[in-house]
Amino acid sequence: MMKKRIGGYLWPIVALCLISANTAHAQHTPADTTEDSKMDFSPTLGKKDYDDRGEEIRYPRVFGGLTFTRIDWGFSRLIDDGSFNLSPDNQYLDYKKASNFGFDIAQIGLRFNDQFKMYLSTGFEWNYLRLKNDIIFDQDGPTLSYSESDINYKKNILTSTYLRVPLSFEFRTRKNKHGERAKIAFGAMTGILLKGTQRLKSEELGKQKYRDNYHLASFQYGLFARVGFGAMGVFTKYYLNDMFENTPTAANVNNFTFGLTLGF
Repeated sequence: MMKKRIGGYLWPIVALCLISANTAHAQHTPADTTEDSKMDFSPTLGKKDYDDRGEEIRYPRVFGGLTFTRIDWGFSRLIDDGSFNLSPDNQYLDYKKASNFGFDIAQIGLRFNDQFKMYLSTGFEWNYLRLKNDIIFDQDGPTLSYSESDINYKKNILTSTYLRVPLSFEFRTRKNKHGERAKIAFGAMTGILLKGTQRLKSEELGKQKYRDNYHLASFQYGLFARVGFGAMGVFTKYYLNDMFENTPTAANVNNFTFGLTLGF
């Protein structure tokens, strides 16, 4: 009976000791050598660019591994030869709404000091073009071409999927009293086309999906910038390459995106 009582009291005592030890360890951690773990929004597997276990940080510090961060969601605008208005030859690309979504899944970089780091990451990115016109793009054509349909589509979406590889240079301020920082990042990005898809929805035929590259740029490149505070921010991207290949009428049609980013 005595053993049972001792065993019953033992777990609360052990838990209290562990909590006390952890509190004491946190109190002895230098405030300016660790990053507040509450700011680590994104799950990361690998070496971080800070130490949330109370160890002293030494620079330069190499970091990298798997991650799920820099989640972008925003709107897109097509730029036709420097104008947001599409030329008469490209009116078939007129759209109700265009959007952009992407995130990073791996990264490797170098933090030079508490304020500056650079890193190379990779992830996926989708561009959605919700078309106004009832058209169906031709598959395997020599150029981007289409045929008009008699069906009134509720949805007509051209989607491109890219493997993105951005190179980022990031600056951040010192932490405020709440442990948060302002950040700014900019850099260059590249991407490799994985697939193109046209999704259609109508009352007559229901949902339809066609896969083809649709002469989407097989390799895209551009510039980007992010500004944020804590884990939230805003982003903008400008793709320098033409959106479509081997299509003279769609030459000089570029993509510009802007929106919110999470895990920055």
